[in-house]
Amino acid sequence: MTTNEDDFGPLCTLDQIRKGEGRHFRPTGGRWRNKAMAVFEENGEYFVTNFICPHSGGPISEGKLVDGVVECPWHGWKFHVDTGLSADKEDGHAVEVYETRIDGDTLMVGGLKRPTK
Repeated sequence: MTTNEDDFGPLCTLDQIRKGEGRHFRPTGGRWRNKAMAVFEENGEYFVTNFICPHSGGPISEGKLVDGVVECPWHGWKFHVDTGLSADKEDGHAVEVYETRIDGDTLMVGGLKRPTK
């Protein structure tokens, strides 16, 4: 999916993101204004997912990120932060993931990425 530049909105500044830890933010503009999102950084790459785990509504941003996989802190469901696909189940569950880009010192969030297996 290609996102129009106008679809991107500011999510947070890069200095607000903790390396290896998730953070909870809400975009201040754009198509996802005020939507709860989880932001992760690993090896210089930034990933944005839905804030809520599809299992029981756990806060994905509080999960542990290891080798591109985040584990929900409530019940241990695991998802790839680059695709949103389940990392430990073949049940079709996934979290939404979003396109990102950097504008100066700001992480911008755009359209939904479509998972591929």
